[in-house]
Amino acid sequence: MNSKILVLTLVPGLFFTTGLQAADTIQTFEEMDSDSNGYITLDEAKTVNDISKNFKKIDTDDNGNINITEFQEYMGQGRMTPPEDMETPEPGAAPY
Repeated sequence: MNSKILVLTLVPGLFFTTGLQAADTIQTFEEMDSDSNGYITLDEAKTVNDISKNFKKIDTDDNGNINITEFQEYMGQGRMTPPEDMETPEPGAAPY
């Protein structure tokens, strides 16, 4: 009985945590962009070791700044993406 209570307590927390991680990515960018100009400079990136260490790799357009798109692409690396040939059924279509 105690295991059921534990599962019912933890499962909603998993969904809540996922939402926080997505929001945290934006917040982290905003915190790093201390002058609020929409870009992270190398000096601003020094507050986060991983970002400063990989700055040139993240700055894909090589303009000396990291924009939100470059930042999100870097943060999303290694996550699972669906294959390109995956078929998306139309709404209301019968399953295979």
